[in-house]
Amino acid sequence: MKKRAHSPSAGDPQFIPGIYNYCDRWCERCPFTARCMPFAMEQEEEKTSGAKPADRAAFWKKLEESLTLTREMLSDLAETHGVKLDPAELQAIGRDEQQKQRTAEQHPLAKASLRYSRMTDDWFKSGEGTLRAKEEEVLAQAKLGVAGVNEEVASLTDVVEILRWYQHQIYVKLMRGLNADKEYEVTSEFPKDSDGSVKVALIGIDRSISAWLRMKDFFPEKTDSVLTMLVHLDRLRRSAETEFPKARSFVRPGFDTNE
Repeated sequence: MKKRAHSPSAGDPQFIPGIYNYCDRWCERCPFTARCMPFAMEQEEEKTSGAKPADRAAFWKKLEESLTLTREMLSDLAETHGVKLDPAELQAIGRDEQQKQRTAEQHPLAKASLRYSRMTDDWFKSGEGTLRAKEEEVLAQAKLGVAGVNEEVASLTDVVEILRWYQHQIYVKLMRGLNADKEYEVTSEFPKDSDGSVKVALIGIDRSISAWLRMKDFFPEKTDSVLTMLVHLDRLRRSAETEFPKARSFVRPGFDTNE
């Protein structure tokens, strides 16, 4: 595929290198979209195709698929130039990666974060009627012109969006941290990628805790169940900080710099 002359370029100084490696992929709330190359690629694709992707997750999946295709092209290129890739060695690497994945999945952090995502689903399912009743209540108040209702609706919507956005991502980011190449990170002079990934998870936990506290204000009758969520998240946060003591101090490009 020929690269279009107006396509976003990684060498463009307007883009912050690697900023997308340590973000929460919530582009609608990100102040750095103008400096993010994947976001620019998404916008370019929308303009070129004339259609908006069904959702952002689909875009990231497509980006990951393109990286897989790139690896396959490199493999073909190596074969063309006589560079031999030992199939047995590649299979051994694949087995090692699968073992790392299985080991990470059994880590207490992985189990606790996966449990949290399921707890969140259960909480919303059990409180579906309460949420619907609250919605009907504020809509009725809005019709009567009660002051502050619009702000309340916006706030409740924001709380739900935050909880739903991070409930699965916390697990994904912690898993990425647990899956990192520890041997490489020990010898590398660069900051640990695992710390950067876990920092994003910790930020998601922080924001989720704040959202649950706000949820408790909206539904005082569900205080006990909300406190259960808060206790679980607080334990998860402290465990992650213990396992990755330098994660909080990791400097993410753009987000934690003056760019």
